[in-house]
Order: sequence, then C-alpha cells, then structure tokens
Amino acid sequence: MPSYTATGLVLHRLNTGETDKILTLYTREQGKLSAIAKGVRKAGNRISGATELFTETRFLLATGKSLEVVQQAEIQQTFPGIRLDLDKMARATYLCELLDRLTAESDALQSAEIYDLTLSALYLLQRTDSYPDAVVHAYELRLLAAIGYAPALENCARCGEPLQGRQVGFSPAIGGALCNADRYRADDAHPLSFDALKLLQTLASTEPEQLLSLQPAPRTAGEVVRAMRWYIRYRSDRDLKSLTFLDTLRMTP
Repeated sequence: MPSYTATGLVLHRLNTGETDKILTLYTREQGKLSAIAKGVRKAGNRISGATELFTETRFLLATGKSLEVVQQAEIQQTFPGIRLDLDKMARATYLCELLDRLTAESDALQSAEIYDLTLSALYLLQRTDSYPDAVVHAYELRLLAAIGYAPALENCARCGEPLQGRQVGFSPAIGGALCNADRYRADDAHPLSFDALKLLQTLASTEPEQLLSLQPAPRTAGEVVRAMRWYIRYRSDRDLKSLTFLDTLRMTP
C-alpha cells in the first residue's frame, strides 16, 4: 500500500472491532478522510492519544481499499485550554461536527484554507473568556464563505439594496438578511434587530484578535445564535447533535 504524510484534526471517532477505531480526519493536504487506526484501544498503545477529538496530528497514512490506514501518528497540539473547560470543549466539539457535516470526502480544493481557519478557531477558543460564541459564529460564517454559502449581510438577499432601519429580516431559504420590505415576502423570514445584524457583520469580517474583546448584550447574542442555527440547519438539512448540549450550556448562567 502506498503511504503518504498529512497533518490533520480528528473530527469524529468510532470504535470498531475489539481494539480499532475509525477516524474522520480533516487534513490540510487532502481535505476530509476516513481512516482506520488498528489496535489503538489496547492498553498502552502509543498513538491512542492521537485519536482524540480536535487533536492536531502528523499522520503517516497508507492508502487502503475503502479506508486509509494509520501507520504512525505524531501529536502536534492537544489544546489543553479547551479540554479543561466544559464550555469551550462543547464549542470545539460543535466546530468539528460542523466541519464534518459541511464538507465532502477527499475534496482538497479549499482544504488548506479551511484547515488553517479551523486551527485558528481552536487556538482562539482557548483564549476567549466572556463571549466564546464570538469564535463559534465567526468560524461558522467564514467556513460558509469558504464553501460558497455565506449569508448576505451587507445588502438585502432579495433586492440587493443596502440594509437600513432598526429591524431587518433573516431568511435561510433566500440566503441571508432582508430589508424591512422584503422580509414580509419570505415565508421563513424571522425578525433580526439592527444590533444583531451589525454583530453578524463584525463576526464575519473583523480581525481574529478583535473577536476576543467582543461583549454584546445578551439579547443581541441570542438573536445571532438563533439566526445562525436556522441558517446552518437549512444548509446542512438537519440539526447537529452537539448543538443540544451546547444549547443547554448557553442557558446555564
């Protein structure tokens, strides 16, 4: 079997057989891959740590018939600042599930950009304090942009006019924010305050370091959570499993 190296993040893992795991990896070089790590559930296995979620690892992979085969693994980063914080760990798990859901197997077209974006989000998540969802929503918006599904936030998704006024609409089906007139013409449009729209615009475009200083009002933050959830559910055609737990944490003071 021909072998190659790839740097990747573990998005999902599934126990199989008595001692093996099937891993979903997102690699910088090849995009999303499925690989089997044989024997990693045996006590004392040297590469078992490399199979944990959102671990960055340098893999030596062999090309198999249906799955790649992990031959060697060297951990690069484990993100301890995330693993020791339940709120951050729940968000990192969601980012991994979102990336898995929105990307296709073996699509390397944007893999370097998406990989670097994901890695940056994990590093920022370790450092965030008062508003960790700034990293989450910025990642959502920039991942959607990378795969060609960015919501319209500057101009009305229907008529193209600049968005103005105290309240606009948000329609996943039409593709984003709607002006005050057009929001009544979309069956799935929900009201969105101008403060929430401005926050979405900031999250989509501001420098990564600036995300750490954002502190929106709770009501505005809640509007953004709902708008992004509606939009991503429409694009992915289902709710993500990790969102249930994340929503519970968001409701906990």
